[in-house]
Amino acid sequence: MPLPEKKAPTGHRILIVDDDEKMARMLCKALSSQGHHCVLAFSGEQGLAQVHSQQFDLIITDQVMPGFDGVTFVRSVKAIDSSIPIIMMTGHGSIDMAVEAMKAGAFDFLTKPVRLAELQVYVDKALESHEMLVEVKELKDRLKNFQKKNMIVGKSQAMRNIITQIEQIAPSSANVLITGETGTGKEMIAEAIHALSPRSAKPIVKVNCGALPESLLESELFGHVKGSFTGAYKDHQGRFESANGGTIFLDEIGEMSPSAQVRLLRVLQEGEFERVGSSQPVQVDVRVIVATNRDLYKMVREGKFRRDLLYRINVFHLELPPLRERRGDIPLLAQHFIEKYAQKNGKNVRGLGQYAYEALENYDWPGNVRELENVIEHGVILARGDLIRLGDLPEMFHRPRKGERDGLKESGKIILPLGLTAAQSEGILIRRTLDLTQGDKKAAAKILGYSARTLYRKLKEHKIPLNQRYEKGE
Repeated sequence: MPLPEKKAPTGHRILIVDDDEKMARMLCKALSSQGHHCVLAFSGEQGLAQVHSQQFDLIITDQVMPGFDGVTFVRSVKAIDSSIPIIMMTGHGSIDMAVEAMKAGAFDFLTKPVRLAELQVYVDKALESHEMLVEVKELKDRLKNFQKKNMIVGKSQAMRNIITQIEQIAPSSANVLITGETGTGKEMIAEAIHALSPRSAKPIVKVNCGALPESLLESELFGHVKGSFTGAYKDHQGRFESANGGTIFLDEIGEMSPSAQVRLLRVLQEGEFERVGSSQPVQVDVRVIVATNRDLYKMVREGKFRRDLLYRINVFHLELPPLRERRGDIPLLAQHFIEKYAQKNGKNVRGLGQYAYEALENYDWPGNVRELENVIEHGVILARGDLIRLGDLPEMFHRPRKGERDGLKESGKIILPLGLTAAQSEGILIRRTLDLTQGDKKAAAKILGYSARTLYRKLKEHKIPLNQRYEKGE
C-alpha cells in the first residue's frame, strides 16, 4: 500500500537499515514515491559503513538485528554525526529497548507492524527537525564568520546578550531599533542582522538622516519625478526602491523631519509610497532597521517624534552598551585593530606594552569603539618596535591633565577612575609600586605592607609577570 499522495521536498537522502530485506525494500519503495532518495543496508555494520561514506538527512533502523543491534548502531552514528535524526522501528514487546535507544540519541521510534501513513508523519517531522538544526548551525557559522571579519566582540556578558538577540532577530523580517551612544557600532550590528537574514543576497542601503538637509531627505528616501521641485531635471529613484527585497538602514532616525516621518510610517504600514511630485504608488518589500543615540520616548513626549512611528520601528530593540561598561572587550578590540592597521601600514606591531594596556583599560572612552580604533591606528603608526608603548598613544594618555581619569601617575599620585573594582585598583597599585621601586619586590612588599609570600601570590592573581621589566616610558 503506497503512502498517501503528498508533495515532499526532493533531495532528502534516507538510509534504511533492516536485516529484513523485504521490509527494507518496501519502505524504500514507499519513500522513493515521495521524492526521497533511499539507500539500503541489511545490517548495523553495513549501515555504519554507509554513514562513514556519505551524508544522510535521516536514518530509519530496525532495533533487533543480529550482531549489531539498533541501540549500538544509534550510539555509533551519533558519535560520527550527532545531527542526523534516527527513527527506530521496534516490536511491541521491546518498548524498554526503544526507550534506551531514545536515550542513546534516537529521534523517535515506531512500533511494528509499521503503518505507512504513520511513517510519513514521523519522516516529515524528523526531516523538518533536521533542516532546522542545519539552519541554526549555518546561522551560527555565518555569525562567527561575521564576528571574525568585523569584530563583534562577545567576551563581555553585554555583548554576548546582543549576539544572542542578533541570532534570534536576523531570520525574521521584523523592524529593528538600535540605540546607543555614538561610536558603539550600531551600523555594524545592522550589517550583521542583514548578513544573517534571508535577505542577505539583496543590498543593505544605508542612509544617514542627520547628514541630509530636510529639503532633500524625502527625495533621497522616496525619489522624485522630473519637475517636482527646482533642480529636479529628471526622475530619481529613492533609497527605498534601491533596497527593494533587501534592507534599509536609517541612521540618526531622530533627525527625520515630521513630513518624512509620515511617509516612512506609510511604507511600514502598507509597503508603498509615492515619489515626491507623483501620485503613483510604488510597492516595495524592505526590512527597516533604524538607529539613534537620542531618547525617542522623550522626543515623543515633546512632540518631536511620532508615537505611532516609534511603535512601528520598535518591534525589536537592541541597546548597545558603551565601551566603558564592557571593559573586558577592550583587549580583544585593541588586538583586532592592531592587526588591521599593522597590516595596512606594513608595520610589525603585535601588541601593547603593559603601561599602554593599562592606560587604555582605565580610559572612559567617550567616543566608544570608534575612538579606540583611532587611538590604536595612531599607536601603530608611531610604534618603533613590536609593541605599542605608552609614549606611542595620543597625548591625553601619557600626559594626563588635572582631574583626568586615566590611571597614570601625576605628581607622585596614582589617579584611579571611578567604577574600578577593588581587585582592579589593587592591581594598578601593585604595578605602580613596583615601578617606583624599579622592580624591587622586597621594597615594594614593604611599602604595600605585604609579606614577600603575599606579594608573590598577588602577582600571580593579577597576572603580573615575576620577571616584569620596569622601564620609564613603557
